[in-house]
Amino acid sequence: MTLEIRNLEKSFGKHQQILAGISMHVNEGEFVSILGPSGSGKSTLFNLIGGLINPDSGQIILNHSVINGELGHISFMPQEHSLLPWRTVLKNILLSSEIKGKSDESLARDWLKRTGLADYENAYPHELSGGMKQRVSFLRSLLAPQSFMCMDEPFSALDEFTRLDMQQWLLSIWEEQRRSILLVTHNIDEALLLSDRIYIFSDKPAKIKEEIIVPFPRPRQKELLLTDEFTAWKRKIYSALEKEKPDESDRCSYSS
Repeated sequence: MTLEIRNLEKSFGKHQQILAGISMHVNEGEFVSILGPSGSGKSTLFNLIGGLINPDSGQIILNHSVINGELGHISFMPQEHSLLPWRTVLKNILLSSEIKGKSDESLARDWLKRTGLADYENAYPHELSGGMKQRVSFLRSLLAPQSFMCMDEPFSALDEFTRLDMQQWLLSIWEEQRRSILLVTHNIDEALLLSDRIYIFSDKPAKIKEEIIVPFPRPRQKELLLTDEFTAWKRKIYSALEKEKPDESDRCSYSS
């Protein structure tokens, strides 16, 4: 599943421009992240991709079809797990597929077993830890019929150690599935560890300041975070985020 965004513009009211000519893409089976300041329009971009709101101009193209304002084309994992408290783990995982009329309990149980959650099939969300709730939320998105996945800071509420465990868990699942994923995060380590490419957004109105090609081979392990090369790339990204007045000459691709 491929995504292409062409010259996307969005404002709320006459004097509140949020997105200013955003153009970007996600290739088939690619993991792409967006980094940027709080309030720079990253979540607005996801609302546009998901069809919840319409752009003022520009195009959102999924698998070569324009989907501006159309619902139901992507699966979505939000910041909060958004699990329904009255449904069991299994029933929460099946929710997205049920809505599309394609529920498959045997497949869901298989994934619960493969991800260490088989014993919690009949548990309710209040009985789970924060990391377990996020695993269930991810499985719900993974088993949705839509092949393209958007993830909006899914691990931001977790403590550092649980977050790192979840990142490793996500990588192991993604390596097997190779879904096309677009991730919003404020965490530089997370973006570098998970991504093939990273788009850096400016402050509002959001423009793309830089596009960074992540040079680390896959599969990736958490030990990568301790290397000098990882630290050097983290500094480059931090510097890019600190630039106050990006112009067209600032946009480039880093490579090793």
